[in-house]
Amino acid sequence: MIPIKAWVVEDDGTYRRMLQRLLNRELHVDCERVFPSCPKLFEAIAAEPHPDLVLMDLGLPEMGGVEGIRKLSALAPDLAVLVLTVVEDKKKVLEALDAGAAGYLLKTAKPREIIRGVQAVFAGGAPLSPAVAKLVLAEIHKPSPSETYALSPREIEVLELLAEGLLVKEIADQLNISRRTGAFHLNNIYQKLQVQSQAGAVAKAFRSGIL
Repeated sequence: MIPIKAWVVEDDGTYRRMLQRLLNRELHVDCERVFPSCPKLFEAIAAEPHPDLVLMDLGLPEMGGVEGIRKLSALAPDLAVLVLTVVEDKKKVLEALDAGAAGYLLKTAKPREIIRGVQAVFAGGAPLSPAVAKLVLAEIHKPSPSETYALSPREIEVLELLAEGLLVKEIADQLNISRRTGAFHLNNIYQKLQVQSQAGAVAKAFRSGIL
């Protein structure tokens, strides 16, 4: 199996080194590069092949993590971002997911939970820490009926299965459609909801009252 190539953006030097060691201890994860800020990451992205995913803090110097995720979505749209932070403020959580974060874990997560999060993002999943998941799910009680996105019944079915944590392949199997068709529906959902990730799509669907 080819290792998952992961980079880290974290301003705390001690935690940054600990996280790099944790990732490199995992057989199928390779973390060669770590950065103290988003600008340093962008320099590397422009100069060399980018990784499969980036683990990013939100409270960063020079440029905050949410802004960094937005810029990264434009620079490398196929690069997944897994947030790993102490910030569990609802506004920041939803901003990060809307910006394109593929998942959101808190630094209180155990090492094995972080590794599982990396593996889930690489497989197309949207891992959320339990506390973060509660914040996102709570938004179902605060719909905004004025927002309509003209989603088809099939696209809503796909969204519902995404919210249950299923991967695209699993969704396709459950709906008896091809994986390519499932990916087509997912791409349409992204465009209509104006989001960049599965987690962002689910969060926006909850906030808009679609789910």
